[in-house]
Formats: sequence, C-alpha cells, structure tokens
Amino acid sequence: MDMSFMMVFDVIISILGAYLIFIGVKSYKRGEVDTMMVTAEELTKCSDIQGLSKYLMPKTAIFGGFCIIFGIQGFLNDTGKVSFPKSVNIAFLIAFLVVWGVFSFFIRKAKKIYIQ
Repeated sequence: MDMSFMMVFDVIISILGAYLIFIGVKSYKRGEVDTMMVTAEELTKCSDIQGLSKYLMPKTAIFGGFCIIFGIQGFLNDTGKVSFPKSVNIAFLIAFLVVWGVFSFFIRKAKKIYIQ
C-alpha cells in the first residue's frame, strides 16, 4: 500500500470521529437517533426513541473520540512527524479493533432492546 493512501485513510478516520462526536452530542440533546446509526426503517419500529438515544448516542460520541485519537496517531506515524515503534502501532490497531467491536456490540444490543 502506498503511504499517501494510508494518510488519506487516517484523515478519513479522524473526520468520521469528529462527525460521530457531533451527531452523538446533537442527537442526545434532541432525544433523537441519527439514521447513520439505525436505519429509518428500524426507527419506525422503535418503541422508545428517546431511550434509544440516551443509550446509544453517548457511546457514539465516545467511539468518535477514539476514532480521532486513532486517526491522529496513524497520521503522525505515516507522515514521520512522530516515529512510533512497531509495537505501539500494533497496539493502536488492536485497540481500534477492540473499540470498534465493543461499539458494534452496543449497537446490536440497543437494537435488541429498543427495536421490535
């Protein structure tokens, strides 16, 4: 893979993280759930949208924060601004996969609880 591709990927992960924080906070305050997290069709089947929002949207914002951290670390490493040891890069990759897995678990759990 070309390093410029990885830098673009890191920037996209960071932008996604910022967007997730934005929709997490905005939707939590409004008592809504963004259709990026749960489809519009699923939302029509939701018995308690405000409860779903209170459960899922803070977790969305937290996941967004982690995405920003992972994106920045990857970008700094790929540009050579900071030379992280290989073990640190692997640890960040594993941490990203774990955080993503936990977030996916919370989305599935929220759908089981709130969407009939």
